[in-house]
Amino acid sequence: MAIVNEAEYLIRLLNAVIKKEQPEELPERLSFELLFKLASFHSVANTAFYGIEKLKRKPESELLKKWAEVRDKEIIKDITQTTELYSIISAFDKAEIRFIILKGSHLKTLYPQSDFRSMSDIDIYIEDADTEKTKTALLSLGYEINRLEQGVHDVYYKKPVMNIEVHRDLFGEGGQEFAPIFTDLWSKSELVEKTCYNLSPDYFFSYVLAHGIKHYDNGGSGIRTFMDIYIYLSKMGSRLNMEKIEELFESVGKKESLMDFIRLSEIWFGEGEYTDKYREMERYIIRGGTYGTFTNQTIMEMKGKSKGAFLFGKLFPKLSYMREQFPVLRKAPVLLPVFWLVRMVKAVTVNRKQNAEKLKAFRDN
Repeated sequence: MAIVNEAEYLIRLLNAVIKKEQPEELPERLSFELLFKLASFHSVANTAFYGIEKLKRKPESELLKKWAEVRDKEIIKDITQTTELYSIISAFDKAEIRFIILKGSHLKTLYPQSDFRSMSDIDIYIEDADTEKTKTALLSLGYEINRLEQGVHDVYYKKPVMNIEVHRDLFGEGGQEFAPIFTDLWSKSELVEKTCYNLSPDYFFSYVLAHGIKHYDNGGSGIRTFMDIYIYLSKMGSRLNMEKIEELFESVGKKESLMDFIRLSEIWFGEGEYTDKYREMERYIIRGGTYGTFTNQTIMEMKGKSKGAFLFGKLFPKLSYMREQFPVLRKAPVLLPVFWLVRMVKAVTVNRKQNAEKLKAFRDN
């Protein structure tokens, strides 16, 4: 089947890389420059380069060098993140802090090469009672506090590339519909070593999907999510109880989304066949990039609502959402009207570009 555009080629290129196959040549009418931009937009440029370097016809030298640098930086970042994770495991063991590894840190171990799976953060889950011990342990390892007590995770940073997200809950206001699946996480986890745990396969896979669906519903979830799904099914499928997973998602009204995500991963990286539904889903994903766009987010949030109801909800968000943005409201919810005003001022003075994008989407839909 003929390749229509750079997005279709990128998916085929990634498919060849993760299967260690020779990729097809880029059709002459398509652009290496656009391909690089799209791969970067979806956080898979490093993976794609392993296919690019096997092509007979390659990008012009300047772009090829730039692309190679992205791959090389990812290799260094991968080594750094792996080394740091072992340091964290050791420090948390000494401090008697139980924690669960989330998302990328475990997923990348399943790829043919760990640097095929880029990762911006190391995500871990701890018990709320261990928040102070966790802060002390990470500061002792040279991390700096980037953000505390905003949302459901704290953020720590160490130069040049290390970001640690410490979760006390898996979902904040966004994704709350999935929370019933993940109650009592420790009973759904398996010990890896010392005080370090992984979610058991059924729940790890469920979390990858729930996290992806949450982002999809909130503006977009990129190509990398579907590559993760395919890789996990390929490596861990024999350990999964798919009937149980389907029941979990059906219990929160998300079984159709679950099946759609699995189906699209099979279409892109396996033997699945397109229907009109998945072509439309593909277009939405491609234009959204790794984490979605504000335009996509606004379109999704407006579904089933009048413009008046949507606008009112944006101007006066629920207390549960506002608590994540302004932690003082946890102790003083009576100040909610004051922080509605603070948020409005911030929207006009600080977040003007992203709010202009949301406003345009609001007007156009």
